[in-house]
Amino acid sequence: MVRGSQRRKLQKFTRLCGREEGLRVKRSCPSCGPELGVEEKKAKGNPISIQLFPPELVEHIISFLPVRDLVALGQTCRYFHEVCDAEGVWRRICRRLSPRLQDQGSGVRPWKRAAILNYTKGLYFQAFGGRRRCLSKSVAPLLAHGYRRFLPTKDHVFILDYVGTLFFLKNALVSTLGQMQWKRACRYVVLCRGAKDFASDPRCNTVYHKYLYVLATREQQEVVGTTSSRACDCVEVYLQSSGQRVFKMTFHHSMTFKQIVLVGQETQRALLLLTEEGKIYSLVVNETQLDQPRSYTVQLALRKVSHYLPHLRVACMTSNQSSTLYVTDQGGSVF
Repeated sequence: MVRGSQRRKLQKFTRLCGREEGLRVKRSCPSCGPELGVEEKKAKGNPISIQLFPPELVEHIISFLPVRDLVALGQTCRYFHEVCDAEGVWRRICRRLSPRLQDQGSGVRPWKRAAILNYTKGLYFQAFGGRRRCLSKSVAPLLAHGYRRFLPTKDHVFILDYVGTLFFLKNALVSTLGQMQWKRACRYVVLCRGAKDFASDPRCNTVYHKYLYVLATREQQEVVGTTSSRACDCVEVYLQSSGQRVFKMTFHHSMTFKQIVLVGQETQRALLLLTEEGKIYSLVVNETQLDQPRSYTVQLALRKVSHYLPHLRVACMTSNQSSTLYVTDQGGSVF
């Protein structure tokens, strides 16, 4: 027989043992595994989330990721999409990809586009003739802000980037055993800045590519002897063999252009200039006399397509030696 006092002590001891058992023992579940005790739950506390970090710290950490990994991280959730799309992150990445880009003072914006342009740029050469059809990589300009346009000539390559810098890769192509390939140790120079577009002889044969016509913007003094100036468009002509400028023509500040193409032969070369408003003007020069130092005035004339179709707005154009194709802003084309 167990007396009342002893029974009460036994019940109290059983309750204490059961309480300690619940604190120390981890109950197992076949589906979700062992369950933590109360004390261990209190010791562990809430899980640490990266969202609790300051946004500046998170942006600084992920800015060290490669571009490919950063884009993949931004596709995981809404939080990382906003963080990975911040301009501060892409500014650090852009400066890591092109450290000298910020020294140009070009004020590149937005930084995400600038980083993608410098991450994806590449210059390769592939020969289609013969048995060897492998790709060979060239030594590309580190200062180039992406590649907007490039023109290979017989020995050289011209590259225009997205901030208007025109690069001249001298002696970039060499012939080895009858196969053309890039010269790995070619050197490049800045031919000019402030360039909008450039054009050369429309014929495919690079033997005819003697001159390079560059459409650019230059600061011109309004009155001689004063410091006031305004931006004016001009066309500068360079020798493709040496990069030397041999000719320059400047237009009135009210005329602004965005594209240039060439039509015709050397003695009757027609320069077609597309304005920001979609109108086309032309002028004629004689290339055989460009290397002769002299000054003369040329007359701009409105092209027939803009004269007889004034409602037509041309978006871009392309040409060969005898004809020109105009693409309108509505997607149509006119010869």
